[in-house]
Amino acid sequence: MAGTTALINKATLASICTKIGVTPAYLAQRTGFTEDKISLWLSPSSQELPTIIQAKKLAKILHIPFAGLYMNAEQIDFGRLPTLRNLRTLPDAGSVDDSVLNIAVVDLIRARDFWKAVSLDLSIDRVTLSLPDIANDATPAVYAECIRRFFELDLNAQYKCASPRQFYLFVRRQIEAKGLFLHCFSDVPVETARGIAIYDEDTPIIGVNEKDRPPAKTFTIIHELVHILKRQSAMCNDMTAFSAQQEEVFCNAVAGEVLVPAAALKAYFQAHNLTDISLDSIKTIADKFSISREVIVRRLFDTARFSKDEYDTFANELQASFEAEREASKIAQAEGREDPYKRNMTREAIDKTSSSMCKILLLGFGEGYFTKQDVSGLLGIKEKHIPKFVTEVSKWIR
Repeated sequence: MAGTTALINKATLASICTKIGVTPAYLAQRTGFTEDKISLWLSPSSQELPTIIQAKKLAKILHIPFAGLYMNAEQIDFGRLPTLRNLRTLPDAGSVDDSVLNIAVVDLIRARDFWKAVSLDLSIDRVTLSLPDIANDATPAVYAECIRRFFELDLNAQYKCASPRQFYLFVRRQIEAKGLFLHCFSDVPVETARGIAIYDEDTPIIGVNEKDRPPAKTFTIIHELVHILKRQSAMCNDMTAFSAQQEEVFCNAVAGEVLVPAAALKAYFQAHNLTDISLDSIKTIADKFSISREVIVRRLFDTARFSKDEYDTFANELQASFEAEREASKIAQAEGREDPYKRNMTREAIDKTSSSMCKILLLGFGEGYFTKQDVSGLLGIKEKHIPKFVTEVSKWIR
């Protein structure tokens, strides 16, 4: 089987790569095949074809069905890549190959369009897009207050969330309730992109990197929401307080104020008579707001409770702590011990999948539109995990 030639449509393979914006260099880097070999597979003047195993590998990396490589190019509608402003801060930006990011953008659009099509088949009414009107010259505080009020991100509801994950899911559902589509993209390093905003007048998309932890995802959602409210499509990777892009600084400031309002932070300090700040007190505050310690450190700097040197010190200590936790997890796995950070596949599937998508999968499964195998494939988990998926998502739509 390894040597069996795949009689794929070379014009289709080339068309897919061109439309999605995938380079031979990226395919070579991901597959281990030489760039020259891949270029021959893409060239209409060459008779060279991949084997079945090689073609399946290409299809997997391109996130397309293997059978699609045998179809005619005009039979496959991949749409067009939207124009996105590149607001990322990257070293050697001129030489960056964005193939993986282009695939991620296409995946987000496919997921959104699939959700819309299935909703129509199941006669599920979609929410008409509703966005608040905010003055162009509004301050971050005004933006934040409007977002909290319009999307009903009640502070008391935030305090009641049992974990950063529960708060992430709450924020995601509240924003999708206004007609947006929030979904995670995969395979992209977080330093390459943390968030994507795709604006259109029907159903804007907010894409979040699935590799991030829940509190980081929540921050990214609000950051990208600001771009959507400004009717912008953008790619972002710098969620620090000191971004080189002024527009990103503004979005970060709004996100920080939404997640940890300055007034609420002040009230917390007064209620607890807090004067000395330590890593322990930072963790306690983070737990209160169900967000990351990194955001708390940033907010303490934003609200003038930290100097820049203090901010840098705590930020470095938190980064070291995070890396130590990650290393401990790797060692535990290597030694066959119980990993304190063991993956929960059902939760991961729910966390990376739009709440709206989870809803139609659940309803479609209940009505026989989807089989258990369908749901398993769409979520990327084994069939044995489906009951847990049903149990959790059922709680959202009662």
